[in-house]
Amino acid sequence: MKKTTSMISIISILAVVMVSGLAMAGTSGPSPIPNPPTFSVTSNLTTLCKGQTNYVPIMVSNLGNTNPSLGISNLSGTIMQYTSLSLLSTKSLTVAGNGTNYIGRILPYNSVTLDMPIFVASNASLITTAGISINYYYLTYYEDSEVRNMTFEVQTCPSQLQVSINPKTIESGTIQNLSINLTNTGNSTIKSLYVHFSVPSIDGAIVGSQQAEVGSLTPGSEYYINAQLFVSRNASIESFPMNLTATFYTGNNLEQLSNSTSLIPIGGINLLSSGLTLSPTSTTPGGIFSISFVLTDVGTSGASAVTAMAELPKGFASFGSNPVYVGDISSDSQAPVTLTLVVGNSTASGTYKIPILINYLNSLRQNETTMIYVNATVVGSNFTSRYSGTTGPAGARVVMGGGNGLLLGWSIISVIIIIALSYAFVKEKKKHDAHFSVRKSIASIPHWVRQRWKQKT
Repeated sequence: MKKTTSMISIISILAVVMVSGLAMAGTSGPSPIPNPPTFSVTSNLTTLCKGQTNYVPIMVSNLGNTNPSLGISNLSGTIMQYTSLSLLSTKSLTVAGNGTNYIGRILPYNSVTLDMPIFVASNASLITTAGISINYYYLTYYEDSEVRNMTFEVQTCPSQLQVSINPKTIESGTIQNLSINLTNTGNSTIKSLYVHFSVPSIDGAIVGSQQAEVGSLTPGSEYYINAQLFVSRNASIESFPMNLTATFYTGNNLEQLSNSTSLIPIGGINLLSSGLTLSPTSTTPGGIFSISFVLTDVGTSGASAVTAMAELPKGFASFGSNPVYVGDISSDSQAPVTLTLVVGNSTASGTYKIPILINYLNSLRQNETTMIYVNATVVGSNFTSRYSGTTGPAGARVVMGGGNGLLLGWSIISVIIIIALSYAFVKEKKKHDAHFSVRKSIASIPHWVRQRWKQKT
């Protein structure tokens, strides 16, 4: 008899365990499991703002044990105990905070509302569904878990915190200085402002700290964060995002702003000059000289439509083209440049700094410039001699002066002296030859004739 009773007890215990295990799918607890209370999960908010943390009011209502569809009617109702809510995260909706929101007890025929922080991604769809998981206990020993779906519209909403990042065009293969500007455009003070920023690792990396604790921003005030970004040589050709997340309080409300700014990488152009020469190394007033150098692009991208223009100081003029067209210079390539200038006749002796503006287009056809500085030395007197027989490009008259003019002047004077001496020599020779001819003619007359002529005279 004792063996029979023991066997029956064991079978009863196993039966209870088996039934309890089957009930774990939704409701759990010792059998028999009573019906859970009927409840609803609703929200009066229908629209969410993308790129922001939205505080969604979630109302849980304990409807008691009344469920007409199941033929259940119990006006006394059952208390919902240890009630908690959580969001089933998706690509569009994620939890902002610790993820679980505790409500506690909900009496029959009562409702409790809490604000659940839900972050909506900036690329969320116009219509999105949120799965709200609710977990609670009833009658002390029984636990129930369910998921209720809620559908929202998603739109872009303004934030009182405005973010701008400059410059938006950056050079690949370099470290770029960026300025992150935060502006409070609202009517209330932003408090406990914390900012974090990053870029995709394939495109580059932030040099130094990726975060900043700003503190407070009063209405209308601004705050600048200086950041350095290393841009990879193989950064995305079109653009890549710089992502910024800001968390702050307005009053007692916690807000989160997500901002993504597209940065456009371009190849870095770095034009350097070398082999600078002046010919002649020094010149005199009225003289002509040339400036020659080589431009080398040591950057990662080529420069297009390169020109070089001398910004002439007073007393100097261009001789020929200014600017001169250099053409395209690809990366790791060189191009020679020559500018020819003329010194004015009245230019004083001394050393003059001549800026040379190098102008070019980058890969986005944007205009960029760099400068080269050349020192030109003027020496000697102001004596000049103009020579009008030569014209330069475009019919420009060449003014010969200084060393070249002086040489030409002495050459002309020498020619004149030689011509004058030659003329005097020829004239004297002709006179001598004439006198000798007369004497020779007289000598050829017979002696008796000459005696007769003398007696008559």
